[in-house]
Amino acid sequence: MKRLSLSLIAVLMISLGLPSCSAKKVVKASYPEYTTQGNNGPRTVSKVKEEIDECQQESMNAPANEFRSYGSAIDEDRDFAYHQAILFAKANLVDRLESLVINVEKGYRAKLQASGKTSNEGDIRQDVGSMAEGVVKNCRVICSNRYRLSDGTYECSVCISIPANDAEKIAGAATINEDERLGVEFHEQQFRNSYREELERFRQQQKENR
Repeated sequence: MKRLSLSLIAVLMISLGLPSCSAKKVVKASYPEYTTQGNNGPRTVSKVKEEIDECQQESMNAPANEFRSYGSAIDEDRDFAYHQAILFAKANLVDRLESLVINVEKGYRAKLQASGKTSNEGDIRQDVGSMAEGVVKNCRVICSNRYRLSDGTYECSVCISIPANDAEKIAGAATINEDERLGVEFHEQQFRNSYREELERFRQQQKENR
């Protein structure tokens, strides 16, 4: 009898829509409400923690041997939305690679102290951008999701990946090219130290931004 009663309660919870362990947690929060007249006192609202898209989660959990990026797009054409999401993810990854390589170059120059000679960041960025676009062109799509929205459009999200050593190759090629411009010798050990330090800083920032 007790077992039957517990089963009946469980069925009623589901059918009546009562809260369960899997339901989203709704909480109340108060914020100061500012207007042109100043602070009007606290405003209480409900807030629900949203679930992170699976592909976005994949981009946050990149292993040490990969660089990953996330993108999403909405369009009436399902295939167009998918390809736009990939383009956005690629653009984001190119920007991140550019920033990483430029910072590696700066760290390398600081260690090298090449007789007062300085790099032209514009030239480096141009080289890095074209190389990064070439590498990202061959990215691998490791996750894709598609949603049909109530207005008849489609939302697509993707996570793309490239090997992490491709970033080191880009940084190395850009640094060697710039050394040739400056007429100085390429110092491999200083470069690798700079790359490892910047890569660790980069990965730490990714963890903090989650």
